[in-house]
Amino acid sequence: MEAFTAIDEVVRGGQVVMAADDGSVLATVREAIKSGRSATFYLPRTQADAIKAWYWSPGRIKEAGMEPVSPEEKARIESELGVKCTGSAYSNKLSCECGGVYGAFEFLQQGIREHGKEMVEAIFALENASVIRVNPNNSAICAKCNVRMLAGHEYDYRNYGCCCEVLAS
Repeated sequence: MEAFTAIDEVVRGGQVVMAADDGSVLATVREAIKSGRSATFYLPRTQADAIKAWYWSPGRIKEAGMEPVSPEEKARIESELGVKCTGSAYSNKLSCECGGVYGAFEFLQQGIREHGKEMVEAIFALENASVIRVNPNNSAICAKCNVRMLAGHEYDYRNYGCCCEVLAS
């Protein structure tokens, strides 16, 4: 009964709850990526892992400039932002015209500014779900000059990832 109460609350807020077999869910996420539509999916880890295995092929990883987040950057995230960054984490680095760099640290810093530290920590604390953002509408904002960066920031953390149409075509 609690599950239906939670579903009712989500739907009351104007969101959709979808239940389907794995193949249908994966096809829906793939179609959203390829179409360029923006959506956020809250998936069981097995489904998120299947999407990530399909999406983050070696060619896409190279094209996006994805690299493991260094132990030094993880330590900086923990010491300066107070967010525990455990497990695998991959990110690309964007360069701004002002000389600023946007990577995992800046992504989390912007997330805290826009959504609050509690929200970021809640995402990292998910035990059963993974969040996959597809073609997100928000832009990377340079922490040095506060300008929106044109290129997209790609990331893949243990239970939080981003997939964009520009790489999926």
